[in-house]
Amino acid sequence: MSSSRKSLPNYRKIAFSKYPKICAYCGFGVAAVLEVAHLDMMPTNCDVKNLAIMCPTCHRMHDIGLIPTDVVVRMRDEELKPNWRKLMKDAAAKAVATKQKNPESMKEAARKAVMTRKARKAAAA
Repeated sequence: MSSSRKSLPNYRKIAFSKYPKICAYCGFGVAAVLEVAHLDMMPTNCDVKNLAIMCPTCHRMHDIGLIPTDVVVRMRDEELKPNWRKLMKDAAAKAVATKQKNPESMKEAARKAVMTRKARKAAAA
């Protein structure tokens, strides 16, 4: 390690204490693989506002300009919450429509499920 790098603060520790341990861009979350990007491309600037936790792929894409810094900063600083409704949209309506369309097949599926559980319980005993 060069002597100039030895005098730098532990920017990885700084970033990991401030930000969630996931890639700020894609959400990858294996901490051992994650890297800390210097957003201004200056490794001597270890201010926490200049750091972002990123996976190796997103870090390289940021370094070559494919992921803009302002996007990384915005995604790093926003508290993102999943909106499960987007995945579940119309799920209840589809389930009701399926049940109404063919109620006998739903009853048969329920009977099969009960029989399977009984058979597994008997086999385990």
